[in-house]
Amino acid sequence: MIEWLLLAFFSGSGQTFLSAPVLTPRSEVVLINPAAVPTKRVKKLEPQLLGEPDLAVFAQDLASGKTLFKKSSQTAQPIASLTKIMTYLVIKDEHALDEIVTIPLQATKAAGVKVGLYQFERLTVETMLQALLIPSGNDAAIALAIFNAGTEKDFVVKMNEKAAQLGLKSAQFYNASGLDIFEVVCSDEACNDVLDEKVFGNLMSAEDLALMSRFALKDDFFRSVVSQGNFYGTSVDGEFAHEKKSTNQLLGTFVNSKGIKTGFTNLAGQCLINLSEDEAGREIITVVLGSSDRFGETKNLLTWIWDSFTWR
Repeated sequence: MIEWLLLAFFSGSGQTFLSAPVLTPRSEVVLINPAAVPTKRVKKLEPQLLGEPDLAVFAQDLASGKTLFKKSSQTAQPIASLTKIMTYLVIKDEHALDEIVTIPLQATKAAGVKVGLYQFERLTVETMLQALLIPSGNDAAIALAIFNAGTEKDFVVKMNEKAAQLGLKSAQFYNASGLDIFEVVCSDEACNDVLDEKVFGNLMSAEDLALMSRFALKDDFFRSVVSQGNFYGTSVDGEFAHEKKSTNQLLGTFVNSKGIKTGFTNLAGQCLINLSEDEAGREIITVVLGSSDRFGETKNLLTWIWDSFTWR
């Protein structure tokens, strides 16, 4: 009996029999650190915002997705050049950065803010996207739309399809730039008698704009571009050069803006989507629509958020 026990102990099977069992997990377990969730301090009054009838505001913690403040944030309203984020998303999905865009005549005739592109000039998609987002070039938006779809009208179909795919239920796009659209109804071809005039533009709610921005911010190239204070780009042959400042005046200020996008038309008022980071690395998305002071409003909102919330 003793001999049998010794044999079992020194044999491989005996060691397995006497040692503790090894448990094999049924599936690999991945531990994820949950994002710290902002909690509002008690008795903190809401921020003082301008009492404008079309003002819509939304603020959200990027990591946790928690809403920090909202006002009329689910109402679809004109968004001006905030449109260009969707233009970017469609182009970036379907084109490589080193593809070449040839500028059509139609783009050079764009109204509003322009980079100053020349007909037949050739630039990379990378340079064009920078021109689209940093100085908010309407000529860049139109050129990219025609490059992608043949016409701006056909490109807008893709914009609306992309919005539906992302779950942006309030979105409605009519052009790639965000410019106001003026429609005149006449009694005849010569328009001797104007029957009706209306102005309209691309629409989205503040909450959907924040959601669209969250999708865009997953792209490192987008993050890099929107954080730049200046645009400088050249044609592929080096013959033409373009330089413009960013339209985001919060870059380099105390709110530590990491950019995103500005917008303005007479119909939409001043609009701004901003991403700011505090000293602890927490990122806040703010959306302001229909304002007369988008930068001041955003500064007030962020100051209130950092003073009113703790992250746990």
